[in-house]
Amino acid sequence: MFSSIAHRYDLLNLVLSLGEDRRWRRRAAQLTRARRGDHALDVCCGTGALSALLKRRVGAEGSVSGVDLTDAMVQSAITKVPGVHFQVGDACQLPFADASFDAATMAFGLRNIDRHDLALGEMHRVLRPGGRAVILEFSTVVGPLGPWYRLYNRWVIPRIARALLGRAGAYQYLTESIAAFPPPLVVSRWMRSAGFDRVRYQRMSLGIVAIHVGVKPRG
Repeated sequence: MFSSIAHRYDLLNLVLSLGEDRRWRRRAAQLTRARRGDHALDVCCGTGALSALLKRRVGAEGSVSGVDLTDAMVQSAITKVPGVHFQVGDACQLPFADASFDAATMAFGLRNIDRHDLALGEMHRVLRPGGRAVILEFSTVVGPLGPWYRLYNRWVIPRIARALLGRAGAYQYLTESIAAFPPPLVVSRWMRSAGFDRVRYQRMSLGIVAIHVGVKPRG
């Protein structure tokens, strides 16, 4: 499915989020607190949009690695984002040694992984003590906006996807996966169970997304 949409993935994200996805990723990159010379990892990197922001933060002195299960996404990222090492890899079995990175991110990938415990455990494993995991994911919209947002997800997104892709199936899955994904408090519990400390989250765009942050304890 992701192979079939890789060529339009960035455009669809921009259109369907009304341009908000760029702001979400910028905030996620900021919350890593990555600095020049750091080593960062972007899990489920897709076409490399968040990886590029991480690279700006760590500079030439640092490094960024991006991993995605879909070869077409990885090839697109290689083309679009120079200076980052991209490779095909499984979030539940990351091809890196323990304590390799100062920061690790995942944008819109967690809800696509059946074994979220394994993926979060792997992010914890590859982080150095004191390293930060930042996860950007869709959330549960509550309040007056909720019914309108669900209407947008169910009816508008598939029609836009059909217009841009010629097919709506992939984005029909998107809307269903968003509806099924648990609220932020549950994700926080998952992160604590994986070993993260100082777990918190920040809602953005009236709760359309949440950015989850956890720190690997020292010692």
